[in-house]
Amino acid sequence: MLEHAHHAARQCPRCGTTLSNVQGVDACPECRWTDGPDR
Repeated sequence: MLEHAHHAARQCPRCGTTLSNVQGVDACPECRWTDGPDR
């Protein structure tokens, strides 16, 4: 049986806010930094 990976909440490299994960892309709700393919 497969187990889902549990990742610790990441923090924004710009402002340190906890990132939100939207559709597989980490995004900062404060400064709008994203860790996506089109940074």
